[in-house]
Amino acid sequence: MICLACAMAMVGCKKVSVDFTYSPKEPKAGEKITFTNHSSAGEKWAWNFGDYSTSISKNPSKVYKKPGTYLVTLMVDSAKYNTCSQSITVYDTVPTFVASTDSICHYQNVTLTANIYNPFKYTLSYQWVLPTNCVLHSGSLTSSSIVVYFKSPLVEDSVQLTIKQGDTTHPTITKKYIIHETKAPAILMKCSAANFRQRMIDDRMDTVRVCLDEDNRLLAQTTDTSVSYNDSVFSANNMSNIFPTLDVLRLQIDAMAQKWYITTKDGLFVANFSGQDLVRIDSDATGALHVDALRSMLYWATPDGLKAMPLVKSKNNQFSSLPILYNNLSDIDRIVVNNTPL
Repeated sequence: MICLACAMAMVGCKKVSVDFTYSPKEPKAGEKITFTNHSSAGEKWAWNFGDYSTSISKNPSKVYKKPGTYLVTLMVDSAKYNTCSQSITVYDTVPTFVASTDSICHYQNVTLTANIYNPFKYTLSYQWVLPTNCVLHSGSLTSSSIVVYFKSPLVEDSVQLTIKQGDTTHPTITKKYIIHETKAPAILMKCSAANFRQRMIDDRMDTVRVCLDEDNRLLAQTTDTSVSYNDSVFSANNMSNIFPTLDVLRLQIDAMAQKWYITTKDGLFVANFSGQDLVRIDSDATGALHVDALRSMLYWATPDGLKAMPLVKSKNNQFSSLPILYNNLSDIDRIVVNNTPL
């Protein structure tokens, strides 16, 4: 009996081979598509058609209202390991292109993909035209799919695509997109004229804007002339015991790596907590600096604007990263990061 029970358990846990096909192979929007289940076994079926619609039929039919590429998934007997997924492209009788998202936000990547019904396999060529606010991130303007991002929010931008199919050039397709604003953490900068913020969206820097009330409160609470660490307070004007030959103007620390970042009249330096291995990072630094431990980045002020680079991690403080210029604000007096997405 025990052997029989074990054998039945092994049969019950057997993985099912899941597969399906669909017809027609190049469906159009509004056309019925038949899905045929080729699974090796099973009693229950769960289909997800990639457009928020589902079915529990063994061999369902489906009509897509809009052209695009959809991921269809079949699960057998409610087991996640008994699944199969395929991408299905639904074409339009009229050439078009589709965006990978319904809501486009500035400085975030969006994929634009041409969609053309081409059952006779004619040669296809493409020509995209982008507005000045739109940047090509990957692909080429003559490929069927491109990845782009838009620099400024709260605007309406038009993207155009012309497709040539065999000897036929179709009318140019024009689509308008409202570009929404991306909420993201920001670098805050206190300047003589005003306080400014610059959002960090993925690896891209937004345009410089005036600070919000919350930013101003955070700037008012920030200092780079003193640092608290291990119940001790270190002041910029009292660092002679660590840097006897330097007149320290501003200071920050990387507590994890146990390194000082200081500015003097001779520029920006990094050193170990002992004061040893003092290395100059930038002779043009003017004072203000900030260590962003969350992103492992260092920001500092120069006459050319805000510069940044990854925190130095080597024991002897040698580094190979080149500073990045984030903006051209020339009189930055204080820097801090607001990690709240705004």
